[in-house]
Amino acid sequence: MEAYLKKLVSKKKRRFYEDGFDLDLSYIKPNIVAMGFPSERIEGVYRNHIEEILRFLETKHKDHYKVYNLCSEREYDPAKFNHRVAKYPFDDHNAPPFQLMQPYCEDMATFLSDRENVAIVHCKAGKGRTGVMICAYLLHQNIFDTCKEALEYYGEARTRNKKGVTIPSQRRYVYYYAHFLKHSLTYTPTTLLITRFVMETVPSVNNGTCAPFFYVWQSKVKIYSSKSQESATKDAKNICFNLPQPLPVCGDIKVQFYNKDSRFGKKDLMFQFWFNTFFVSGLTPPPSEAEPTMMTQNFKDQDDEVGATSWFELHKEDLDKANKDKKNKIYSPNFKLQVVFTVPELKRNHMDGSDDYVDIECEGGTWKDNNDAHLRLPAPGTPTETFQRRKNRSRSPSRHKDVNNMKHSASNASIDSALGRNDIEDLSDSESESEWQENNKGKQV
Repeated sequence: MEAYLKKLVSKKKRRFYEDGFDLDLSYIKPNIVAMGFPSERIEGVYRNHIEEILRFLETKHKDHYKVYNLCSEREYDPAKFNHRVAKYPFDDHNAPPFQLMQPYCEDMATFLSDRENVAIVHCKAGKGRTGVMICAYLLHQNIFDTCKEALEYYGEARTRNKKGVTIPSQRRYVYYYAHFLKHSLTYTPTTLLITRFVMETVPSVNNGTCAPFFYVWQSKVKIYSSKSQESATKDAKNICFNLPQPLPVCGDIKVQFYNKDSRFGKKDLMFQFWFNTFFVSGLTPPPSEAEPTMMTQNFKDQDDEVGATSWFELHKEDLDKANKDKKNKIYSPNFKLQVVFTVPELKRNHMDGSDDYVDIECEGGTWKDNNDAHLRLPAPGTPTETFQRRKNRSRSPSRHKDVNNMKHSASNASIDSALGRNDIEDLSDSESESEWQENNKGKQV
């Protein structure tokens, strides 16, 4: 029964069956191991028991191992592994903070410079987060030239169905890191001003209608909540969300779109996505591999007072959770989300000769201007970056392109039931930023 439970929980991941061991563990390279969380008590019955992992390490790699724990939601006593533990935590089913990736890769490269050493990398399921960081390391060490090669190799080595890192935002950050390495970039926290989102083709959720709204998160702080767009029908070509004033964002940004179900008074997560402002700003070289957030387009908006407007587009397959809608029950094949923003200029000429600009600095956790007028917008924990914006004269451009609408239908059901519980990872809408519902325990990352 215990062996059956272990196999059931590990699903399509490759297990280690040698010398009496039965572990959710795979050698990605002879000196790199991916595994599930080393658990205790009841959880140790169906996951890797921490004592069995210790026995494996002491038997196979005594005095030459180091454990890399990527979990932000759980931990164990490092003394269990003779204090050979390093933590690089980030949340389950989410992208890593970009500034975590290079220190992790350099730490692992230093440790593995001794050819006898072996790195043991894990998150909870030992698949998604683990895959992101292992693929980043494989690229860091020039073992592969492209993200595609690294991700495919990891998928083959870790699973029996070649599905290693499957969440679009997690894959996106591997592409970011490859771009960072390829062009020898110096990461610079970059401020953007988001002006609007455009949802092209309307999802069919509530009897063929949709009432979407969204949150924007930065450094685990919700910095913007929109109002819902009431009862847009699938016959509409698009839904445009104009922000009342440009929203400053910097660093790693998460956007979550929900649907408001007026019949039952609840909200369902439709999709979410992560992006990093440095890579979408257009200030880095063009990407050699197709990552949509780096394929920004530009136009000069005559009504725009802060500079040229840019945007990037995410299709259904680029959005976490929406990418699971393989049968187009919720989203049409042409569904996409356009993110429109400006990159503020550090210096501007005062065209009208008036002194109506103020400097705003990004310091620690608060946005504030030089006149001590407090703008309670959270800022990332990054070096100070100054930009200028027009004071009290923000506009919300409403211009957007018409697109061809593809009509589609879905049963009168919730998003989750339409997509199928067995085919999705369900996201929580908890404001405590606990991202995934408790009833999804045991699902792979």
